[in-house]
Parts: sequence; structure tokens; C-alpha cells
Amino acid sequence: MIRLSRTLSSGWFAAAGATALFSLSVHPPAAHAAQLSCGQTVTVGVVLTADLLDCPGDGLVVGGSGITIDLNGHTIDGVGLGVGVRNNGFDNTVITNGSSTSARVQQFDHGAQLSPGASGNVIEKLTIHDNELSGIELDNADNNNRVRDNLIERQAQRGVVITGGSSGNVIVGNTITANQGEGVLVQNSADNHLEGNRIADSGDGGLILEGASGNTLLTNTVGNSSDGAIALRLGSNDNLVQDNSSSLNQDAGLTVSDSTGNHLLSNTLQDNGDSGIVLQSAHGNTVTGNDVSRNTGGIELSQADHNLIQSNIADHTTGDGISLELSLDNSLRLNQAGHNGSQGIRVEGEAAPGTGNRLVRNTANANQGGGIFVSKAVHTLQGNTARDNDGWGIFADPGNVDGGGNRAGNNAEPGQCAGVVCTP
Repeated sequence: MIRLSRTLSSGWFAAAGATALFSLSVHPPAAHAAQLSCGQTVTVGVVLTADLLDCPGDGLVVGGSGITIDLNGHTIDGVGLGVGVRNNGFDNTVITNGSSTSARVQQFDHGAQLSPGASGNVIEKLTIHDNELSGIELDNADNNNRVRDNLIERQAQRGVVITGGSSGNVIVGNTITANQGEGVLVQNSADNHLEGNRIADSGDGGLILEGASGNTLLTNTVGNSSDGAIALRLGSNDNLVQDNSSSLNQDAGLTVSDSTGNHLLSNTLQDNGDSGIVLQSAHGNTVTGNDVSRNTGGIELSQADHNLIQSNIADHTTGDGISLELSLDNSLRLNQAGHNGSQGIRVEGEAAPGTGNRLVRNTANANQGGGIFVSKAVHTLQGNTARDNDGWGIFADPGNVDGGGNRAGNNAEPGQCAGVVCTP
């Protein structure tokens, strides 16, 4: 497995750095039992002693830095307006539940919200559900706010929203389910770290980045979304997407569109309604060590140039294992594309000399179509292996470059290969 790391200052997290970050904790003064009312501004640490029901606006408002608000198993309930717990720019506060009984924040516009200037805050161990716009929103909230170990479910729109230039925040260990919009939306925000979240049953995409760069998505699980599982789009550049898994989503497992410089590493993306990985008008990305088996297609490139596609497993799809259409100067190396319902690897589209795709040391066996099919020119095929396919082992239109070392055997076409020389 390949693992990249980033320095904390640039947003990339080394393993030790990430562990240190997650272990940081705020130590505010001790909280004391208090009976509060809806809309009250809290300036000292408190432990709730009763539910707050039918709040006509906000539930509670943070009014000071370095305090703890412990819901203590109680419910903060609204009427579809305001924010359950609002923090308009205070630092190092903790919103938590110190009880073994669920503490609920429900029926507001936002369950909890961190606004501009809020940093170093913690939102943890809460059940946030049935809010109108989002469960938790970070809006221009920077520098090590932590959202962890919450159950965030059944919002009318989104589960978690990170927007407005929020940066340097950590979203870890949350269960985010049955929200009618996206499970998590990161929009126009950089250098955030999302790890170990379970995102399921979203009415839109599961985990979406829009215009969001330098973020880290690590070991998240996304399932049963009504759209795609994970998407990077609209200029989401230089993100690390590693060791995530997706299954049973209605669209692709992982889509990158109109975005560059992303690293998609060691993800398991299976049993989705479209291809495992889709690159669309996405250039200069690295796709390495992913398992995209059992989707309708494995890896699909459309008008996507200068990408590295290496050491991926694209087996047992109902379509092509790996397909490139109108895509130039991509490097396909050491991929496995076998037992697919159509071609193992398919390349469509003509390239000018020096701009073609390079297929090097890939294995394409036991596909129901051909092993490797290259239409038009000028692409390079070198050191590939294609056996036991129901069509040609390797078929390349005239004008493509035979780099030598290609091997084929026991394919349905007696000639085994066309356009390149193959040895058994």
C-alpha cells in the first residue's frame, strides 16, 4: 500500500502528525449544573439539567471562549428555525455529552454551527437529527475545530457542511446517515482532514468536494447513496483520497471532474451503479493501488489527460475494466483487468505523435471481449499480457507503436494479436 503524508503546515498529515492532532484536547474550566432556557447565551461551563423544548429560535448560544457545554443526556429541540448550538467566533469550547444517555439536537435550521473566527472547538458525542439545512456547519471556521464521534442523521438537506473558506479542521469518527442531500459537502475550503467517517443512505452524493483543495479523505466508508459515493469537482485540486471504501451507491464509486493533481490511492470501490473511478476533464491525477472490481466499469477516463493509472485491480465488471475516450498522454502501468463483461482495456480516440497513451505491463485475461483494444493512433503498447479472452488478445489499429514484449495466448481469435507482435 502506498501512503502519502503532508506536513501540518501545508495540510498534508503524516501518520504521527495526524495521531498527535487527534489526541489534542481542550481543557476548559469545570462545568457546573445549570437550568438554562432557549436562546440563552452561555459564558461559563454548564451541565444541562433539563431538556430545552420548542425553542423558537436558537437553542443555546456560546458566549465565551474556553467553556464546556455538557448536554448531559438532554435534548435541545427547536421548531425549524435558528441553530441548536451556535458559536459565532469563540475559541476552545467543547460541546459534548457526558452522559450514557443520548443527547439530541433536533429540529433547527442547523444542529450546530461554527461561524467565522471560531477555532480550536470540539463538537462530540451528540445525536444531531431532523434539522432543515445541516446537522453541523462550519462556515469560515478555521484551525483545528474537531467534529468527532457524533451521530448525524435525517437532515432535510446535508449532514455536515464545511464551507466559506473553512480550513484546518478535523472531521473524524462520525456516523452520517439518511440525510436527504449530501452526507458531507466540503465547498471552497482547504486543508481539512476527514477520517474514519461512516456515510450511508444519502439522498444525493455521499462525500462531495467542490472547489476544495488540499484536503485529506482517509478511511471513510460511503454506501448506498442515491448518487455517487465520493466526488471531487469544480476545481478540487491536490487532495489526498486514500484507503476509503464505497459500495452499493447508485452512481460511480469515486469521480474526479474538472480537477487536477489529486492522489487516489488504495481505495476499495466495488458494487456501485457506475464505474469504480471516473476521471472526466481531470488532468494530472494519480490513480494507484485501487480495487474497482464488480462495478459496471472499472476505471473510466473521458477527455482526461496526463494521468497516471498504475497497479489497480479492475476485475469482474459488467463493462470494460479500464477505458479511455478522447484522453491523451496517460500512463497505464501494471494494472490488472480480467474477467470483465467487455474489453479488459479499451482506448478510443486518435492522438498526434508524442501525445498518445502508454500501455505498459498490464494484464488483461479472461475477458468476454478482447484483452486490450486500441482504436486509432498513436498509442504505445509494451510488455502487456492478454490470455484466455473471448476475442483478440491485443488488437491495435495501424499506426500505433509496438513497444515490444507483448504476450498473448489461448485467446478466441487464432491470430492472438493484431497491430503488435505477441509471443506466447
